[in-house]
Amino acid sequence: MVQDQVLRFNLNADVLAKRVFWGCLGFELFIVLLDIFVNHYEWSPISSIRRMVNISREDSLSNWFSSYQTITVGLILWTTAAAVRSQARDVGGPKKEFYCWAILATFFVYMGIDDAIRFHERIGTAFGRVLSYMEKSFGAGILNHIHEAFPSYNWQMVFGPFFLAMGVFLLWFIWQQFSASKLRYLLLAAVSLYAVAVGLDFVEGLDTSPYEGIADYFSTTEDRVGHMSKALEEFLEMFGTTIFLTVFLKNALRLAREWTLAVSHAEPSPTRV
Repeated sequence: MVQDQVLRFNLNADVLAKRVFWGCLGFELFIVLLDIFVNHYEWSPISSIRRMVNISREDSLSNWFSSYQTITVGLILWTTAAAVRSQARDVGGPKKEFYCWAILATFFVYMGIDDAIRFHERIGTAFGRVLSYMEKSFGAGILNHIHEAFPSYNWQMVFGPFFLAMGVFLLWFIWQQFSASKLRYLLLAAVSLYAVAVGLDFVEGLDTSPYEGIADYFSTTEDRVGHMSKALEEFLEMFGTTIFLTVFLKNALRLAREWTLAVSHAEPSPTRV
């Protein structure tokens, strides 16, 4: 290979964003179809294959894709934050926007890691056990009463206020950044998909039998309805992340007329005798 040759890759921003969007959406639909037919309807007689495509498992294809997709959003946001900081340094502007982008970038990286290790679910379970221990040792307090009254999963009571605050912050900041762009409506759609996914998870965790009426109406089992609800929840979450990825990628690419990545080889220093 001739090392003196300069390699140049030309990417059209709009074409790249469209290909990322349709590529991610197509793969997400493929994941859902694998779960429904290969796993749920048992097209494969091999249990290990069914577990691999089971959309509700932590070690499944869907969880791997969802985690890396969300971390990728965070990395794009960190790239945006770095670009904004560089531009602010050149013109002597304030760094407030950099810190806002950095907060969002950190949040999405955390979300990807959380999705990979089910951090919020496990902390919610640990929170419930700690409350049970405190009740046995010191008696029921206000947190115990709130915990007993909360009808769904523990993690929603623990992390719900934090996720809600981050959602409000995201909408507030991005709505200002995209004030003259249609991208903010796509952003609103992504947040709405996340909200619906959390709502489905809330219904899944109810103490009552939330799927009984639906199962009776369609003459099927509650387990089947519950699994389809879980598949829909995971798809909406992945689709929302795809919209975030597309929106933030388009925004990052339009920060400058042209992006250049230069990788150079250091010249060997002359040898002194």
